[in-house]
Amino acid sequence: MTAPVDDPAEAFDVLGDQTRLSILRALADADEPLSFTRLRERCGVADSGRFSYHLRRLCEYFVRETGDGYELGHAGSRVIAATGDSASGRPEPSDAAGSEARPVWGDEGCGKLFHVHLSAPWRAE
Repeated sequence: MTAPVDDPAEAFDVLGDQTRLSILRALADADEPLSFTRLRERCGVADSGRFSYHLRRLCEYFVRETGDGYELGHAGSRVIAATGDSASGRPEPSDAAGSEARPVWGDEGCGKLFHVHLSAPWRAE
């Protein structure tokens, strides 16, 4: 379960490992929660103890454990989005069939500007 933290540097420190990043990518590519074994296989890590350690670290901030396995938490999804990782092969929303060009602020066809403020997931409300 993800937990709030006082120091965002702690959360960023967790991302400083290739195994952990591969776990996030594998979860991003999954259409449903993955079991420990399936996730480990997708990441190609043979040592289950080593994999368990890295997964536990991610569960502190970026991954949720559910009854069905593991899935990206909100912060984990934001990390994947921020890295521009397209490993999933999923099309970007703008590439979807039938999508139209969206007006940009200042363009003639843009009547409204929305500003959405999301609080940092590591801060307690």
